[in-house]
Amino acid sequence: MAQRKPLPFPPVALDDRDGAEGGRCPLVVRGLVVEISGRRILDGIDLDVAAHERVALLGASGSGKSLTAAAVLGRLPLTASAHGSVRVCGAEVLGMPAARRGRDAGVAALFQDSRTALNPLVHIGAQLVAPLRHHGGLSPQQARSAAAELLTSLGLDDPVRVLRGYPGELSGGQRQRVCMVLALACRPQLLLADEPTTALDVVSQRQVLQVLQDRMAASAAGLLFITHDLAAAAQVCTRAVVLAGGRVVEDAPIAEVLAEPRHDYSRLLVDTAQATRLTPARRAPPTTPAPLLRATGLHRSYPVRRSWARPSPPPVPALRGVDLAVGAGERVGLVGVSGSGKSTLLRILLALDTTDAGTVEFRGRAVRPARTAALRWYRRAVQYIPQDPASSLDPRMNVADLVSEPLDRLRVPGDHRAAVTAALDRVGLPADCAVRRAGELSGGQAQRVAIARAVATGPAVLIADEPVSGIDLPLRDQVVALLERMCTDTGMGLLLVSHDLSVVAALCERTAVLAEGELVEDRPTADLLAAPEHPRTQELLDAVPDLPPAGIPAA
Repeated sequence: MAQRKPLPFPPVALDDRDGAEGGRCPLVVRGLVVEISGRRILDGIDLDVAAHERVALLGASGSGKSLTAAAVLGRLPLTASAHGSVRVCGAEVLGMPAARRGRDAGVAALFQDSRTALNPLVHIGAQLVAPLRHHGGLSPQQARSAAAELLTSLGLDDPVRVLRGYPGELSGGQRQRVCMVLALACRPQLLLADEPTTALDVVSQRQVLQVLQDRMAASAAGLLFITHDLAAAAQVCTRAVVLAGGRVVEDAPIAEVLAEPRHDYSRLLVDTAQATRLTPARRAPPTTPAPLLRATGLHRSYPVRRSWARPSPPPVPALRGVDLAVGAGERVGLVGVSGSGKSTLLRILLALDTTDAGTVEFRGRAVRPARTAALRWYRRAVQYIPQDPASSLDPRMNVADLVSEPLDRLRVPGDHRAAVTAALDRVGLPADCAVRRAGELSGGQAQRVAIARAVATGPAVLIADEPVSGIDLPLRDQVVALLERMCTDTGMGLLLVSHDLSVVAALCERTAVLAEGELVEDRPTADLLAAPEHPRTQELLDAVPDLPPAGIPAA
C-alpha cells in the first residue's frame, strides 16, 4: 500500500492554554445544564476530550447533541440559560465575549449543512487561502497549492476548477469537503464535527473519514465527532459518549459499546445498525408498465466562467443522454457519487432547469420550465421532499401553515384545514404538533413535516432527496416504513435519491446508477446488488460502511 503524503502544514501542538483541570484535555465539560423557555434540555453533562483522542457523541434526535455542540462553540440560542463549565483549551466558553470566541477558543467546527458555512458570493479559492495564510504562515502561492492538495486528498478530481468556482457551482458533497479543508486550515486544538458525512455518498464518505482519521492521528488536536452513524463512529473514534434525555447514559470505549451496550438506547442503536443490511425490498415490481413520469435523452451542460487571460473552456457536461421512468406505485432508487448529476436531474424533473436536449413527460404531456401558473397542474402532481428540513422549513411558521402553504399557492380545492390534519395523521404526527413552530421540532419531527407538506396535495409522484440522511437509525426505519406504506396505499410513485444503499435496498424495487452524467445501470434492485455490472456500482457497494466484527477493536 502506497504511503500517504504528509499534509501541507504541520500539526499544531497544544500550548499552555490547555485545560488545567483536564491536564492536556482540549475540552472539559462539567455539570452543563441548559434550559430553554423553562424546559431543561441538557441536565448535568460531563464530557472530556483529551489530546489525540477521538470521541463520538451519539444520541437520538432531540437528545441534546446539537445543543451540546452549540455550548462548546459558545453559540447557544439567545433564549437559552446555561450553568456549569465548558472549558476549551483552558478558556471558559460560557460567558466568553463573542469577539473572543473564534480568536481564543482554539476550536474549529465542521457542520452538516455546507450551504450556510460558505459565502456564496466569494470564490472557493479566496475562502480557503485566507485561513491557510493566517494559521499556516504561507505565502499566497503556497496557500493556494496547499488548498489544492487538501482538496485532492479529499477526493475532488479537479481542484483548480473548484478553487476558481463559487459554492453554488458545487454539489453538496463537494461543498462539504471544501468545509473540511476550511476546518483543517484553522489548525484547531479541538475539532468539532457535527454529522460531517451525512451529505456524502458512501465513496466520498470513506475518503473523508480516512483523511479525518489520518489528520487526527498526526495531530495533537482532539476530535468530538457527533453522529448517528455507528459505522462511521467506529471507523474514526476510540470512545463513545451516548446521550439520552439530555443526560450522559454511557461513556466507554466504542468497542465496548458495540459489543456490550449497557443502556437501552445504546442497545437499540447497536441492534438497529446490525440489522441494517443490503436486503432488497420483498414486494414485486408493479405490473403496469406505463410510466407516470418519463425522462428521455436528457442532456445538460454548464458553461465555465470565462477569463480574459485564457480562452473560453468548453462547457462541463452534467447529464449525457439520461433515460428514466417512474410508474404508478413504483419505488425507484437513484444513486451515484457526489457530482454524478443527481441534483441536475432532479432540477430538470421538477421543471426548475432547462435541458440542452431531451424531454420530460408526465402522463404523456410534455413538461417545460415556465411560470408557476402555467405549471400549477404539474406542481400538484409531482411533489418534492428536500434533503434538509431545517433549511427548507421557515422556523417562524407553525406546522399547520407550513403544510397548508402548497395547498394555498397551488389553489388546491377543498377544506385545507382538514387536508392538513389528514396529512399530519398520515405521517404519524399528533394534532397538537400543528401549532408548534418549525424551529421547535426535532430532526425526525421536521422530516415528517416535510413529508406531510409534500403529500398534502395528493401527488401522483413523490421525489425524495436524501429524506433520511440527517436522522438516527431508529427514526430512519420509521420514515422508510412510512414512505413504503404511502406508496402501497395510494399508488403513488416514488423516486428516492440517496447515497445510503441500505435505504434504497429496503425501499426500492428498481435502482438506477448515475456516473459522470450517464445512467450506467437501471435494473431491479435485487439483481443490481447481487451482480453489479458497472465498475461504479461495484465501487458504491464496496464502500458501504459496516460495523467491525465482534472482538475486533474499532478505529
